This record gives sequence, C-alpha cells and structure tokens, in this order.
Amino acid sequence: MKAIKRQLQPHILDALESFPVVYINGPRQAGKTTLVKELLAKDFKARFITFDDALERAAAVRNPFGYIKASGTPLIIDEVQMVRDLFRPLKKLVDEQRQEALSSDASANGHYLLTGSANLMAIPELADAMVGRMATLTLLPLSASEVKNQTSHFLERCFAKDFVDIKTESALLTTTMRQASFPELVNMPENMVDRWFKNYIQKITLEDPRHLYNLEKAEYMPVLLQSLAARAGNLINDANIGREVGLNAVTTRSYRGLLNNSFVTSTLRPWYRNINKRLVKSNKIFFHDTMLLCHLLGSSPELLVKNKSHIFGHVLENFVLSELLKSNYATGETVDISFYRTNDGREVDFVLERQHKLVAIEVKHAENITDKDLSGIKELQQATGEDFHCGIVLCNTPRVIAYDKDIYLLPFSSLWQ
Repeated sequence: MKAIKRQLQPHILDALESFPVVYINGPRQAGKTTLVKELLAKDFKARFITFDDALERAAAVRNPFGYIKASGTPLIIDEVQMVRDLFRPLKKLVDEQRQEALSSDASANGHYLLTGSANLMAIPELADAMVGRMATLTLLPLSASEVKNQTSHFLERCFAKDFVDIKTESALLTTTMRQASFPELVNMPENMVDRWFKNYIQKITLEDPRHLYNLEKAEYMPVLLQSLAARAGNLINDANIGREVGLNAVTTRSYRGLLNNSFVTSTLRPWYRNINKRLVKSNKIFFHDTMLLCHLLGSSPELLVKNKSHIFGHVLENFVLSELLKSNYATGETVDISFYRTNDGREVDFVLERQHKLVAIEVKHAENITDKDLSGIKELQQATGEDFHCGIVLCNTPRVIAYDKDIYLLPFSSLWQ
C-alpha cells in the first residue's frame, strides 16, 4: 500500500526551524512514530530513540541529565512521556545550547523532536519547564482527506463562504467513516479489527494509567470508557456517570481528565457570550476516533444507520467533530470550536469562531431539511448580528444549496475537500 501523506508533516518541519524542541502528541497508534521515521529518512537526519525500549527507558530514568546530554543532537525521542524527569534536564541543555549559539553561527533550533501519547501541557511542572522552548503539535488518527489523498480546505471555505466547487461523492459516508481511523486498521482484515480494539482499550485504560499516572483504581477505567461511549455527543454529568461506574463525582472528573489527556476522548465546551440568552454551562463528551466509539457501542456505522438511527446521529456528529479537529490541528489551530445550547433546548451542533466571526454547523443525516432543522442556527444568527458569518447544514444533499440568507446545505464530502 502506498504511504498516506500526513497533513501535519510540513508544519513539523517549520516548527523545527523555529524552536529548539518540537513535541508531537496525540493518541496511541495515530501514526506519530511512522511520521517521524519518514522525516528521519528524508528531511530530518537525527538519532532515533524510543522509550518503548525498556533498556533505554531505564537508563533515562536512572540518569536523566547524563542520558540526554550523551545522546547528542539532533535527537528524536519516541514516547517521551514515559520518562517525565527528562524535561528539567532538557530545559537546562536547551538553555546552554542557546547561549552557545549566541557566540557562533550555529542555530539552537531543531535539536529535539519528541513524540508522546500524553498532553504534557496539562502537567504544570512540565509545561512551565518548556515555555518558549517547545512547539507542540497534535496528530490525530487519519482524516478522511488524508485517506483520499486530498487536502481539506473546509475551515477556510466556511470563513470565505466559498462552496462553489464542492462535489458530492459516490462513496458511502459509512465507508469514509471506517477509513478515517487508526492507520493500522487501513488494510486489516475485518475479523481482526475487534481484537485490535480490545488490545488497544486494555493499553489505554489499564496499562497506561497505571504506568504513567500510578492510578490506584485503574480497574474502573474500562467501565468509565464504556459509560462515556454511551453518552457521546451529550452533556457531561460526572455525578451520574460516577454512580453508574462506582466512583464519586470528583474521581470521575479526574479519571475523565486522564482519558482526555491521553487523546482518547475530547470535551467540547459550550459557546458563550453575553447575548441575553440563558446558555448551558456543561461540556459535551466526544471521542477522537469514531471507530473506537463504534467498537465500544458494540456496533458499526452500517448497522447503526440501519437499526439505531438515533444513536447513529450521535456517532455521525462525533465523526464530524473529529474531522473538524483534524483539519484545525493540521492548519495551526486557528479556529475555536464549541457548541451552542440554550437552557430551553435550542442548539447548534458546532460553532466555529475566528476573529469574532461565527460559523454555525448543524449535522443531519437526511436529505430533506426543513425550517425546524434550522431553528438553532437562526436563533444564533439573530442573537449575534453582524458577527454571524454563515450557517451550514451538513446533510445528504446531492449538491450545494444556498437555502436562506447566509445559510447553506452542504454534502458531507465538503469536509474533506
């Protein structure tokens, strides 16, 4: 199979020219190691070390400063989160290299390329150590545009209101949902996929929490993950989740945070502005990978469409958010993504905001759209006035339709064009 080009690749090279340290984070099996090895072979000549190697990890734990200094530069360290004590010595070395660069023609940038399956910025002592020294980039599983060897311009199109050349596709939406997942699954036989996910879940809910966070009650994590899957696309209530799982609300919130920081789940915050409307304040829960969500639900996109259309609606919403996040990470995180919901139930699935311009997005697995389907968009449009840029309904429309003033019906294929 031909290698799939990742859209983050040129941004990594740009960051290496501007920062001493570049950290690529994202979920396990998203393709981080493969990506840096491709850079190693072509664009970034460096020594490669992985802390999945127990011997390398033990040496780094025993003598962090001596280990990192003796390893030289440029250096790639894979799964760096396994040795947290490395970051203070790394800070010291980077500062020394910057001082040396002041008296020579050498550059202090591009010395260290790190990968990891944890959000280091959520750990204050590590984030503080690397302020001004490290660029952080996020790699999620394959996007639909990457699978199709295309580049998504969807976010730019939204803020330019440029949908003229959007084309519908003959490929089934459920097929695309299946493909936009972990790289290892692309050519895997169907009868092996469930086994792969079972092993993956054991790794992210039992092994990683025990090793990375010394979690005392890691045995609750698989049950928590299952409970969150049943609530995907819905508001979070930690007290209710905790009662179901067997944890108190505080511990539930903490354990959810670990899943977020490992890029398994993501929380979407509510959009807020003082617009004389009572808005909800709870976050919503989503999954970074939609096929992982389907596995946890014990089904597939095809079966959900056929037998459980209501649940498929939440899964489809999850897929759309995942594609929006992938595009946003690949283009420098220039767009703020949230959702809109009033206390009386008026809602917009996603609100994109950039420089005070708002784009409202509704997700409907239907071809026939009515004014009722637009009620949330129109309320947000009325409430925000000139800041409202446009409204979009992603649906099974056979073509782009300008439905109302600044409101468009778009096919799902617009996400990856």
